[in-house]
Amino acid sequence: MSPFKYTYMFKNKPKCLICDTTLRDGEQMPGVVFSPEEKIELAVKSSEFGTDIIEVMPTISISERILTKELSNMGLNSEITASTMLKKEHIEMAVDCGVSSVTLFTPLSDLHLKYKLKIGREENLNRALDMVDFSKEHGLKVYFAGEDSTRADINYVIQFINELSNKIEYFIPCDTLGCLTPFATYSFIKKLKENCKTPLCLHIHNDFGLSTANTLAGLSAGAEIFSGTFCGIGERAGNAPIEEVCTALRFLNGIELSVNYSMLTEICNLVELYSGMKLQSHKPIVGENAFTHESGIHADGVIKHPGTYENFDPEFVGQERRFLFGKHTGKGILKHILEKYGLLHGDLNNMLKRIKELSESYHHSLTETEVINLLTHNEDLIRMEVHELEHHSSLTPDIQTQPDLLNL
Repeated sequence: MSPFKYTYMFKNKPKCLICDTTLRDGEQMPGVVFSPEEKIELAVKSSEFGTDIIEVMPTISISERILTKELSNMGLNSEITASTMLKKEHIEMAVDCGVSSVTLFTPLSDLHLKYKLKIGREENLNRALDMVDFSKEHGLKVYFAGEDSTRADINYVIQFINELSNKIEYFIPCDTLGCLTPFATYSFIKKLKENCKTPLCLHIHNDFGLSTANTLAGLSAGAEIFSGTFCGIGERAGNAPIEEVCTALRFLNGIELSVNYSMLTEICNLVELYSGMKLQSHKPIVGENAFTHESGIHADGVIKHPGTYENFDPEFVGQERRFLFGKHTGKGILKHILEKYGLLHGDLNNMLKRIKELSESYHHSLTETEVINLLTHNEDLIRMEVHELEHHSSLTPDIQTQPDLLNL
């Protein structure tokens, strides 16, 4: 890792907490609908991974209320919190579901107050105070989210937080439109920490592709908690991906969280399956290509020492290393594969030439299985697998599932 990875900003920083909003904000991603059974499985996995809080929204449907009750009674290690508007009936629904906390929310920007709620700042604050008191009277812990805080008057944000200070567990100044840069996020959170005693939780959207960087910046500025989703799913361009933030904290900032990092790929694959949102192949940490190598220079380096082109062992996040073969393949990886399967080297130049021809012809790289088929003169099998790939968008079967190809 880089010698510049540990910055003074993270020095002596205590463990930060994780709020998983995959089941709430994640499902608000257009086109995503989880079944109750899928949500239960994802909640169990999230708890086993080590998230501290799991957010749900029981007010949106009867099935969601039933789900919230079930999750509340499962004895998960993660706390179940109900996200609710500033309405008594919504808070009462949360109480009926058996949760121990609610996450109340209201906008703080003048834009939202004027055009969405059609109220002023003072009325907004008074409503918040009333509903916080109402929640506490019903025995609930209260977390509070200020929607669109990063586009609000920061003096109003500070006033709002301080008015709630002795009544809430933490405040979430939401970057609802993901419109800050890392430097702006740091300054924003630093300003709040200098003027407010309430713990802060980050909730940052990804509209400009900066959610992970902004979350890290906010944590370095003093925020104690971050909210995110697995795979980064959520409204519009999504939220801060839990898998990216946790792994970056571990390897780039030296902060070891009490989580099971090796579950990250498994959980993200489940989210991908249940959400129907296909992960980018080049998705950091959990993407199919995150630990896949084809370029001759890179593959040769990884064979000699994985640290040349990998930040950490892929097994750390439940991934595995793969090699592909195509236009950019070199002799080193080809020789490595021949030795791996006990094949004679033969004419490496001609083998490499044929691999590159096939790769260009089929417009995709070849897998280990396809290369073995080629080297054992079974090019028809390669064509069959390419046809399967094109029509079903599935990976070529792993060579271990085709023992006949190993009978060399």
